[in-house]
Amino acid sequence: MKSPIVRLLTLVTTLGLVLAGGVTAAWLTLATPAQGAVWFKVQRVGASASFTDAPTTPFFVLVLGNDSREAGGQGLGDAEHVIGVNPATGDATILDVPRDTEAPGGGKINSYHPSGGLPANVAQLERMMGIDISYAMTTDFPGFVAMVDDIGGVDIDVTEPMVDSDSGTDFQPGRYKMSGESLLAYSRNRKSYPAAGDRQRTVNQGTAIIAALATLRAQNPGPVGTVRLIDILARHVRTEGMGLTELYDLGRLALSIDPAKVRNVLVPTGAGSGTNLSVAPEARDLFADFADDATLQSH
Repeated sequence: MKSPIVRLLTLVTTLGLVLAGGVTAAWLTLATPAQGAVWFKVQRVGASASFTDAPTTPFFVLVLGNDSREAGGQGLGDAEHVIGVNPATGDATILDVPRDTEAPGGGKINSYHPSGGLPANVAQLERMMGIDISYAMTTDFPGFVAMVDDIGGVDIDVTEPMVDSDSGTDFQPGRYKMSGESLLAYSRNRKSYPAAGDRQRTVNQGTAIIAALATLRAQNPGPVGTVRLIDILARHVRTEGMGLTELYDLGRLALSIDPAKVRNVLVPTGAGSGTNLSVAPEARDLFADFADDATLQSH
């Protein structure tokens, strides 16, 4: 029989941060030091994380999908989603940031990850939105595909035809159980939307994050199934600046959120210099609404 100490260590090495993205990407999973291929990295970036000190205080997380085709790469931040979580109400909001959005420091927001990693990207988004981001996570193409496949795929509704040879989409409207490759294609597709382009792609990435959460919750795995899922995910996460107990608490909170209480909202943008997208003037009120309690009331 395992000793109480061993049982305690087993408990605190389980975590849950699973978020979809790969582009995007989202995933609150479980945490032990990675024992296999790293699917994604979770990093504490805030000087102080309010979630740790006051578990009912709203907090913010960056979920970033980078475009590296190599495992562990540090590619462009082509899927950028800031998630606000309000533990007291059980509500959450995803703000979808198009990759070509102009950063406060100049240039496109997606260019900061390759040069400065998650902290550099976080600093620009904090300046843009007037918030403090406590945690950030990223995945690359191989990590995204492997993770989705190993959790059994993600159920998602396609609402209009998506046919784009560049991204690999060939979907008609309907409900799909998407593999990792299919969900990556769904999240990368922009040429099916001649007018909306990257804006609609960014919204779709947020939709994929919510769909991943809904898929996991719908499995109702029970204690044994949950441990199995935790074991799969825990072998493939690398953490920086955070302890295992903190990760476990974050994951438990994430999996408790009802997907129906997660709003998915695109940051309004307009034409900028060259191919940049400027942050539209109306975004100021949106950010203020988001910053006060991590959710939106008037938008």
